[in-house]
Amino acid sequence: MCCLFICNTSSDCISKVNVNSFKEESKITLSATNYRKVGPHGICRYEDKLITANSYDNSISIIDIEENREKENHFIGMHCNDVIEYENNAFIICGELNNVVVFDLIKSKLIEEIPCGNLPHSIALNKEKKLLLICNMENDSITLIDCENRENVKNIKVGSYPTKAIFSMDGQYILVCESNLGSDGRGSISIISLKTFRVLYRIEVGNSPVDMFLENEFCYVSNFGDGTISIININYYEEVKKLNIGGMPRGIVKVNNNVYVGDNYNNLLIRVDIENGNKKNIPIGGEPTGMVLA
Repeated sequence: MCCLFICNTSSDCISKVNVNSFKEESKITLSATNYRKVGPHGICRYEDKLITANSYDNSISIIDIEENREKENHFIGMHCNDVIEYENNAFIICGELNNVVVFDLIKSKLIEEIPCGNLPHSIALNKEKKLLLICNMENDSITLIDCENRENVKNIKVGSYPTKAIFSMDGQYILVCESNLGSDGRGSISIISLKTFRVLYRIEVGNSPVDMFLENEFCYVSNFGDGTISIININYYEEVKKLNIGGMPRGIVKVNNNVYVGDNYNNLLIRVDIENGNKKNIPIGGEPTGMVLA
C-alpha cells in the first residue's frame, strides 16, 4: 500500500492518505509545547519514520508510521521550514535564523549550525554527490553545502523569491522555482549547471509557482497564484501542458498517471489525471503544505 503523508500547517496534524483508494485513513495529531501551535510545514522520510519541520513551535517531530503517532519532539530554532535526513542526521532550515541546523537523530542533540541565505524555504539532498541544496526566498539565492565538509558552502544568485530547488535526475543540474511572489507576472523554472553554476535556461510557468515534483524529463509545478499546474519538459525547455484545478495549489507529488496537490485555500487534497485533466478531491486538514510518499 502506498500512502501520502501531508502536513496540515494550521491544524497541527498529518493526514495519511491511501493513494490507491484516495481516502484519508487517519490524522496524526502533533502535540504542542507550552500551549503553542505546532505548524508542521516540511516533511521527509527517515527509515520507517517521518520527520516534520514545525514552523510555529520551532521544533521537529518524529512520527512512527506503523503506530500513526508522534514519538518525539525536539526544539530546533526559530521557524523551522523544511527538513531532510542524511546518515542519521536531520538537516533543518530555520527561516528566522537564516541557517541550517544539524541534529543528531541517534543522540537526540543539536551538533552544528551552518549559515545559508535569508529566509530559507526548502532543502533537498543529492546522496550521490553528498550535497545539500537550500532555497533562500528573501535574498534570491540558493546555497550548496557539502555534507562531508560542511565548511564548503557556495551561494548562487537566482531569480526573484525562489521557493523550491531540487536536483535533476542525473544530478548534473539544479532546478529552481522562481516564484516572483507579489508580482502580476508569471514565475519560472530555471535550470542551472552544477559545473558552472550558471543559469542555462528559464522556462515560464504560471503565477507564483511554489513547489515542483520531477519525474524523468517532466517537471510538475504547482502555481499558487492562479490555481494551475504546469507540466514542463526539461529536455526541451518548454511548458507542454497546463491543468486548471482552482484554489491555491501548494505541495505536489506524482504517482503513476495522477498528480496529487494540496489546495491551501480550500483545505483539500486534489487528484488530477494528467492525461484527461479529470480531478477528484477529498477534504483533509487546514493549509496542506509539505507532503511525502511512504
